[in-house]
Amino acid sequence: MGKISIIGILLLLCLSVPVFAQKKTAPNPVITADSLVTGNYKDVLNNFFQLAFENLAGPNKEIKFTGSPFAVMAKLDTTLLVDTIYRHYAGLRNLNYAVGLKLDTNYRFNGFSSTIKYAIINRRDETVSKTFLGMVVNDTLVKQLTMLNLLISANISNIGAPGSAEQNAAMLEYTDFRKGIKDFGELSKATKDTILAVLNRNDSTKRLYDYLKGNDQFNMKKTADSIYRDFRENFNRNLLWTAGVTDTTYKDQFIFSNVVFSSDLVKGLNKYSRAKNELELNIHSQLQLVDDTLKAGHDLKRAVFNFEPGVNLAFKTKYSKKSYLEIKFSGAWYHNFSYLYVNEERDRIMANATVRLRVFNDIWIPIEIKYDPKNGNLFGFVNVRANFKALAGAAKQIRF
Repeated sequence: MGKISIIGILLLLCLSVPVFAQKKTAPNPVITADSLVTGNYKDVLNNFFQLAFENLAGPNKEIKFTGSPFAVMAKLDTTLLVDTIYRHYAGLRNLNYAVGLKLDTNYRFNGFSSTIKYAIINRRDETVSKTFLGMVVNDTLVKQLTMLNLLISANISNIGAPGSAEQNAAMLEYTDFRKGIKDFGELSKATKDTILAVLNRNDSTKRLYDYLKGNDQFNMKKTADSIYRDFRENFNRNLLWTAGVTDTTYKDQFIFSNVVFSSDLVKGLNKYSRAKNELELNIHSQLQLVDDTLKAGHDLKRAVFNFEPGVNLAFKTKYSKKSYLEIKFSGAWYHNFSYLYVNEERDRIMANATVRLRVFNDIWIPIEIKYDPKNGNLFGFVNVRANFKALAGAAKQIRF
């Protein structure tokens, strides 16, 4: 049994809801987890597919497709999304590739681009993480709910005669309590007294006893769901660090016009806070090798380094926890290691802002603004990014 199933059992053991008995198929947890990450995260590492239209209003446009080898495999065989199989493909899921088509101002072909990127550190994958599993298992309330479920059956057997209608009714009533059909206050006095007696006899469950004694609105399923949701939301703010290489060719021949070595780091800053919105640290750096256009032939002898630290604020909906608007502020330092052209500066400082608007569930419109404070120049770029899975419908049929 895989880790996703173990987490589900630990949190929902008290609910006693067999998967095969559900009338409505539960969403695939792999798909659900992907839908909750920020648009900024998807631009750093995409779990499935992304189609991007870059710099639509500028002279150097690009149409770029980003994918993951695992996503292609899952498209061909959706059983790979079953947790017992899915967890074995961490390496392929942490790998992204991209191919792009460069266009000029008149939308004419201007070269190809390709990218390979890998997540060196990815501590956000709660679906297979031993750390995430340990956090859930060791949660105090999870332990108490599990203990209650293990002890209650023996105590309910003391209600009435064995096999009596009274005993069967108590067991059915407790089952409804586990499933969340009934709140604690809706139970009969005999069942409530039995639950409280079980909790009060064990030191490890005293906290739950004190809570239930004064809270008739306690719902076991909602509580279990809330525990998992809180852990998942905070775990998705852990460290992600990727490294990649991108190359671009000339339009008339398959020779590199530039090569970029890049690194991206994303880390949540308000982990375990009660804030609804998410604050992320995003540090981007790259070394770009470009062709020296003043010399005959083609070479990559000009080197420019870029370091861009920033903070991304994601505004999220109250219940689904999906971000609908993101604003990122960053500063960028450019350093030219090569000889300078006329009027070219060795170092440049830029102030940047990116506004990402989620217009549909998987379609974002990022608007990038770059400002050169020394020369007073302002640049704007409009992009469109569509993140799609192409297998969500089939994945919903995969049961965990």
